Amino acid sequence: MGMGGSGYNIDCQTQTFKFGPVEFTMVRIPNKDYALSQTQVTQELYGAVIGTNPSTFKGGKLPVENVSWEDGITFCNALSEKLGLTPAYQGTDNNCKLISGANGFRLPFEAEWAFAAKGGENFKYAGSDNIGEVAWYSSNSSKTHEVAKKKPNAYGLYDMSGNVWEWCADDYNNPGQHRLGASKRANRGGGWYNDAGGCEVSRRFWYSPGYRDDILGLRLSRSLG
Repeated sequence: MGMGGSGYNIDCQTQTFKFGPVEFTMVRIPNKDYALSQTQVTQELYGAVIGTNPSTFKGGKLPVENVSWEDGITFCNALSEKLGLTPAYQGTDNNCKLISGANGFRLPFEAEWAFAAKGGENFKYAGSDNIGEVAWYSSNSSKTHEVAKKKPNAYGLYDMSGNVWEWCADDYNNPGQHRLGASKRANRGGGWYNDAGGCEVSRRFWYSPGYRDDILGLRLSRSLG
């Protein structure tokens, strides 16, 4: 059912993967050794891989939400296995180990997320100082919206500000460290219910790794050789 990606397009540094009828695109971050998914993980992709859709606001092209950090780890490993990649995690709970050198999908570290969100620019939000151009947030939303309907940032990434908070790999109290058993896992980007301040690229937040809410989603990362 699954198949691998078609290789990175040299001009735009993207790679498209297909799982069943669902396609998603990874964007190689310039001058870095990792890629992020062009959009937040959608309900159609999550459902195709996991077999269930936990989201409050239903729609195939909407971001999946009501997913915990641990759900994100489970999804990353399952997607990797279905596409013939080496899973990035040993285990799927809060004590999982990050496997060095694995080519499978994982959650981004905060520093990776922040660099990509800035897109080589210095805007307050991901792609603009005008939040309405790039984000779904409390002043224009009462729910999530389809991904990629707002302006992308300079790296071609959509919804890095707003729509749903995105889980990161880090222990919130020790940025840059995966740390087994951390009680606080970092989130970035803000969501549909946040004011503008909550969607700034610099804003950090955290939840416990088992927490689920309709403000919490995820974006894929992948290490590249």
